[in-house]
Amino acid sequence: MPIRSALPLALILIVAASGCAGDDSATSDTDASTGGSGSTTDTSGGDDGRQYYDGDASAALGAAGNQARCSTCHSMDGTQPGFSGNTFKDIAYHDSFKGGDADLRGAVNACVTGWMGGAELAADAPAYVALEGYLQSISDPNAKTPNALAPEVLADEAAYEAAYAGGDAAAGAAKYTQECAICHDAGLQVGPIAAYPKATLAAYTVGRIAQKVRTSGPPPSGMNDGTDSTPGPMPFFEPKDLSAADLADIIAHIKG
Repeated sequence: MPIRSALPLALILIVAASGCAGDDSATSDTDASTGGSGSTTDTSGGDDGRQYYDGDASAALGAAGNQARCSTCHSMDGTQPGFSGNTFKDIAYHDSFKGGDADLRGAVNACVTGWMGGAELAADAPAYVALEGYLQSISDPNAKTPNALAPEVLADEAAYEAAYAGGDAAAGAAKYTQECAICHDAGLQVGPIAAYPKATLAAYTVGRIAQKVRTSGPPPSGMNDGTDSTPGPMPFFEPKDLSAADLADIIAHIKG
């Protein structure tokens, strides 16, 4: 699969909560501008704005070859099952964002640069203006309270092993499809790195898989720790997004 005692960089790289998750939106083939392609972008927050959420233009915000979109981790309609990140519905007017960003652009850029491997978007970049307009169009201006952050941080890999061993592999099959397959069965490239296939994941211990899902990797961060044998931009699932029983079942399915 591509937190710790003091909130590490892996947490700072989350827009609204952040394994890869399901996508509830159809992707569009429209090639909207990211500010450098020369196309004209509608900044009204309508269909063209949505391109930067779930269209090809969203993936193009990242590094060359990046296939992840905002919609890979975040729904736009309040849906949470199947997504590692909190929904984008009612997010645009929050007073602050996870990782300490004080404004929406900072939060967007945390994901664009940290997870997708792209360049920071300026406030007047057509891509950002369009995405901002879209997020505002699905947000209540009165919804200002930041999303809570509640990762499950256990002492070490052995503690995760003890907590998540013994799952039901048969029950985990459908849960894996809902929560993990969009990245891991497709080898989805997130930034510069493709998600590991299930066969590769199966070689890791229960504890390492659980730790990666819950924290994005071993302390201090799987994205920055040279000892991590599973490097990569893996957004983490909080217990509210994926229950302990479901995660144990998914790992049992992966392990076969």
